[in-house]
Order: sequence, then C-alpha cells, then structure tokens
Amino acid sequence: MRLRIWMLAVVLASLLCLPGTGLAQGKAAPSLAGIIDIHAHAAPQSAALNFQRQFDAIQAVQIAKIYGMRGIVLKEHTTETASWAYLVSQMIPGVEVFGGIVLNRYVGGMNPSAVEAMALTRGGRGKVVYLPTMDAEYRNEGQPGRVAVSRNGQLLPETLQVLQVIAKHNIGLSTGHVSPDEVMLVVRAAKAAGVNKIYVQHPNHGGLVMSMTQMKEAVRLGAMIEVVTSGDGLTGGPAGRGVPAVVNAENPTMDYGPQKIADIRALGPANVILSTDLGQPGRVNYAEAYEMALAVLVKEGFTQAEIDLMTKTNPARFLGLQ
Repeated sequence: MRLRIWMLAVVLASLLCLPGTGLAQGKAAPSLAGIIDIHAHAAPQSAALNFQRQFDAIQAVQIAKIYGMRGIVLKEHTTETASWAYLVSQMIPGVEVFGGIVLNRYVGGMNPSAVEAMALTRGGRGKVVYLPTMDAEYRNEGQPGRVAVSRNGQLLPETLQVLQVIAKHNIGLSTGHVSPDEVMLVVRAAKAAGVNKIYVQHPNHGGLVMSMTQMKEAVRLGAMIEVVTSGDGLTGGPAGRGVPAVVNAENPTMDYGPQKIADIRALGPANVILSTDLGQPGRVNYAEAYEMALAVLVKEGFTQAEIDLMTKTNPARFLGLQ
C-alpha cells in the first residue's frame, strides 16, 4: 500500500511539471464530471509506426482524474490495451479505465482469437474492438500486407468471426478506418450477429468521409457516430464535404467551424459520441480539449442535456456502464 501511494505521488508530481499540459487550469474551467473519452491515444507505443505520444497510459488516466472526468479508453494502433487499463486502474482509483484492440497486422489483422483473448483480460477492462486503422486496405490501396475486411462487396469470413466474438462477450465495435461502403456492410452484419454497441469512427475527420445519408443510415441500423475534437476540431477540416475549416486563433492545434457542428445537428446529439482522438505532442490534453469543445457547443446553442448525451450518456452506454 505504501508503495502504491508513493507511486501515485510520483505520477502526480511528474504531471504537474509537464510543459504545456495546462493542469493548473483544470479547476477554472467548466466541470468535466461524468465525461468519458472513448478515444485517447497514449504511450508506450511501438516504434513500428512513426507516431509520438505526449502522455503514457498512467499520465493519461491521471489527467482524467485531476480534471474530474469519469473515464477514459486507452488506444494504441499496434497492440491491445486492456491489460494497460487493468494495471493503471489498480494504481489510480476513481477513474474508469478501459482498453481494447485494434485489428491491424501487428495483432494478426482480423484475428478472432486475439479479440477473444483481449475480451478475457483480467478485470474486464477490454471494451472496444477497432477494425483496422493505419493498416486498413482502404487507406493503403495497392500496398502489400494490409488488412482487408471485405472482398468484392462481401465481408470476409474472418470479419464475420470477429463480429461473433464481439457479440459473445457483449463488447463494443468501432469501425476503424475502413471505407464508407465497408462501414455499412459491417454495421449491418454486426447487428445481425448480435453486436449491440457500435460506433462509426470519425466519419467526418482524418480523410474518412461519409455522406450524411450514409451516417443517418448507420444510425438507423443502431450505430452511433463519433465526432472528434482533435486536429480539425469540430469542423471536419479537409474532410468537411466542402465547408472550410475555421481556425481557433488562440490555439492553432484546435479549430472549430461549421461542418462538424452541422453534422451533430443533422444527426441529433442522441446519436453522437464526442471524443478527443488526442495524445499527440504539441496539442492540448484530453481534458482541455473537452473544455474547449464544451465552450463551442454552448456558444452554438446546444443545451446542457444535449452536451451530456454526447460526452457522458452515450459513451457510458457504448461501454456498457450505468
């Protein structure tokens, strides 16, 4: 017990000394109590991908705790994070910490056995299965060794097997970086397989562009739509279907403009999950991103009840929390 208390003290001290995290500002901003970030990148990450992370898993969870957030889901493109979540939850009580597995080539691609093992991680902290992201065939056309989920308009047998494992363990599915057409195939098949928790991963951000018709159809089929605050903020930026981004001059790493706000209104807050997709160096931390996003949403006329749906109720429902 003394060792655990000492370790927590060291973590807290290190966070308070981190440049650019803005932890001292946490209490001056609107309350983040109840907010769950279902898309938070953290270290340690493999050097297999040329990505950098500003915070490790311990620091990420400590940030959530300092700002009073309810929970956080740790994500890494090359490995499962359910074991991370279990270990960090033992060190830092008072925050609901979860992980998952991204089905890139590093875990064998569409590998139902890897999904099963993640779902059975001690503590039940494995909550999300992400379809391929950086290795998705859609992002890497013509490159060898990439991960396919479909062929000629039909889902592959291994994709269907993965959906069956997800349904068996009643965990959540994220559509990753697959194509818009594949998203629709997957959502339909997932519902048929008994998967009850689905979100379409940022379909208006990062080069993943779905039409409003497609997003509404995914919602009709039972999926929620993720809107992220990172990079191009609530605008959609280059993926904003023709609407230019509006940069926030006070913080050029976050910008807010019309497209993502319009998407939220068109879809309805009851069908949206607001996450950060953050953890990259040089950007605000997860909690600061929510502070900025909440201010924009209030200014745009969203009610507190609508904001709570997107940041608290819907993420909790996706994770199977009360």
